[in-house]
Amino acid sequence: MIRKFGEKYPKISNSAIVDDTALIIGDVFIDDFANIWPHALLRATDEKIFVGKKSAILDKSFIESPEEVYIGEGSIISHCSIVHGSRIGKNVLVGIGAILLEVEIGDNCIIASGSVVKGGVEENSFVAGIPGKVIREVRKEEIEKNKKICEEMYNKAKLLKEND
Repeated sequence: MIRKFGEKYPKISNSAIVDDTALIIGDVFIDDFANIWPHALLRATDEKIFVGKKSAILDKSFIESPEEVYIGEGSIISHCSIVHGSRIGKNVLVGIGAILLEVEIGDNCIIASGSVVKGGVEENSFVAGIPGKVIREVRKEEIEKNKKICEEMYNKAKLLKEND
């Protein structure tokens, strides 16, 4: 469902795919080939939410904007994750159930499932734990795998939409 909030109305690229059960509220911009999966909630009642090209917001994720939220190109916000006022670089994988609290994450990072991250994360970092800490550098093959997963998610979203 696409809903305005006051005078703020979501803007969604024609090539983006938004599941009918997702809820997009307010000042949200969804760029080309991004995909928003079932029961995801993007609520921009305070500041803007920007979802970059080819990014995927998976099932039951919650993104809100007490501060501007920026999700870079080719990033994946996995199932049941929470993004609260954060900036996420390009080609970032946020694992299942991770929580990002007003954090800035560089390009090519992986945030492990269940992690809680606040503060800053330099590019090419693998972060895990509560609180989230850098445990190692992301390997090149992991970066390439994330790019491939992102493409697969868009193709699966297209199939899901075609079967409606």
